[in-house]
Amino acid sequence: MIFVGGLPFSTNNSSWSSSSSQGSDILVALLEHPVLVSASHSFKSMEETKVSVSSETPSPSKYVYVFQREYATVDPALVDYVGTDEATTCVGLVIRNRRNRMTSIAHMDNPEIVDIGLCQMLSLVVDHDLDAELDVYLIGGFDDASPNHANGTTISECYSDMDGYSLPLCRKLVDTLQRRQEKFHVQTLHVLGHNTKRDSQGNAYPIFHGFLVSMCLQQSKLLFFFLSDDLMFTQTEFESYSDSLMKFLVTHVSAKSY
Repeated sequence: MIFVGGLPFSTNNSSWSSSSSQGSDILVALLEHPVLVSASHSFKSMEETKVSVSSETPSPSKYVYVFQREYATVDPALVDYVGTDEATTCVGLVIRNRRNRMTSIAHMDNPEIVDIGLCQMLSLVVDHDLDAELDVYLIGGFDDASPNHANGTTISECYSDMDGYSLPLCRKLVDTLQRRQEKFHVQTLHVLGHNTKRDSQGNAYPIFHGFLVSMCLQQSKLLFFFLSDDLMFTQTEFESYSDSLMKFLVTHVSAKSY
């Protein structure tokens, strides 16, 4: 079940005729939700900062890199940073247990692996506690539909008959989260139109195609660094950071595959 702003989420639509239409209604309503729209606007307005790795800087930190169609469930007491990148039509999914702070991160690339992927991610995060409060972050994907389907005046019109790869994946993700028994508090839904920018010729591409999460135990919230098209990190909820963070791009500790 999905929560937004601490409240149970509902589209107030009782006439769904199929799982696909239900997923579309949930997705559109979430994309238009003021709390999540505000979060996406905040991400896009953050300053971008170049970072580089200094060979003279000691780096005792422990990193986990998640490749496409992989997930990693990490204990913040054992891992410092976990991240993924090279996501275009893929979506990065982060789920964190508020109580024990166990965190699972996945690089989803197809609707067909969402059900089994979520089951595997939650097996260690929830720890048999269906009342666990779970923070959820979805980042990635963009409006990769043909131009004829990307000109709707509203989100509902734009996604009513859209093709592409990102939309079916996002639709399946939110539909599955809503149908499950666990309590998913969606903190970020930076996908599709929220994660899309266009060049002078109207070609669409993602604003962020990767992110790094700090597992700092002293923080009540996860610390995100977003990877944009120019290999810059955009920071949020973090005041300073070391150049060694860039090492997550070259320090690949393989995670589990679906």
